[in-house]
Amino acid sequence: MTMIRRVLIADDEPLARERLADLLREHAPQATVRDVGNGQAALELISAWAPDLLLLDIQMPGRTGLDVVAALDPAHLPLVVFITAHDEHAVQAFELAAVDYLLKPYDDARFAAMWRRVEERRTAGLVVEHARLLGALAGNSDGAPRTSAATPRYIDRIVIKQDQRTRVVMLQDVQWMESDGNYVRLHAGKDVYQVRETLSSLESRLDPRRFLRIHRRTIVDMRAMKEMQPWFGGDLVMILKDGTKLRVGRSLRANVTRRIAGDL
Repeated sequence: MTMIRRVLIADDEPLARERLADLLREHAPQATVRDVGNGQAALELISAWAPDLLLLDIQMPGRTGLDVVAALDPAHLPLVVFITAHDEHAVQAFELAAVDYLLKPYDDARFAAMWRRVEERRTAGLVVEHARLLGALAGNSDGAPRTSAATPRYIDRIVIKQDQRTRVVMLQDVQWMESDGNYVRLHAGKDVYQVRETLSSLESRLDPRRFLRIHRRTIVDMRAMKEMQPWFGGDLVMILKDGTKLRVGRSLRANVTRRIAGDL
């Protein structure tokens, strides 16, 4: 059951608010949903009601959805999902720490994918808050455990701009990635996306607990792995759950084996 208890919808289109409310009742029937038609009303209700999640249309009269988030205290920011008919604000939206970005018109499946990301982010946030409380109980005034270093912040999405269009690829949807010169191809099921970046540069921003470099040209999400098998000439091949076969580089074989075994 979701931990989202209060959801605020802000959209100047009544039908859009009604559709969002209907979808929310399907995914979070226990949540209280309130809605407003402009940014200023959203700010006032956020202050008075403290919602867990904001579903904000970007283009609203008075204050835009971006203006609303920019006016909030970053230390007490609710989860945010931006909703709009245009994608030119996608990069700015994610710079404001949005969980997701719904592009109208969206279908039920896209909303469901957004909701899974909201729940995952909410769960991760509660884990961090629990660690802060434990740290405070241990006597650390800033709420962090004394014996642990600050946890690095790794990316969870990649924003791709191409032909005046902006696309957001969530890394949880990517099974593996491969280099192609100064580009990286991201394999997400049947979809393949290309981003202008080197594989090494991208690797430095990925969570090493999840992503594993198995070849000089290949990085794999370990959750996508099914098994390892010997290959021709003493090589090793990794087989993913979807049947994809990827060769493991000989120089990385020992490291890959130890990582999979949990020794690193």
